[in-house]
Amino acid sequence: MSSINSISGSALQAFGTSQQVTANNLANLKTDGFKASRVALQEKTGGGVTATTAGTQDAVDISREATNLIANAQNFKTNLTVIKAADEMTKQLLSIKA
Repeated sequence: MSSINSISGSALQAFGTSQQVTANNLANLKTDGFKASRVALQEKTGGGVTATTAGTQDAVDISREATNLIANAQNFKTNLTVIKAADEMTKQLLSIKA
């Protein structure tokens, strides 16, 4: 089983990939013939997540991309909160043992 930090760390990497794909889609919004890419998140055995990027035949939908930006920001905050909570629990445990 993976540690809390490695699970949240993998999620941060996956959401970073999602953020990069969203940024690329938005940057190419007006590029003729550009097709949007999407990210699929896959659960890892033992905990964590991976991101897989795939091209689509769809044009860039700005409302979808804006929603992705908001969701990615919230997902970053959530996983950082988990890491901070795990660190705080470790500090408390060490202070009890000391």
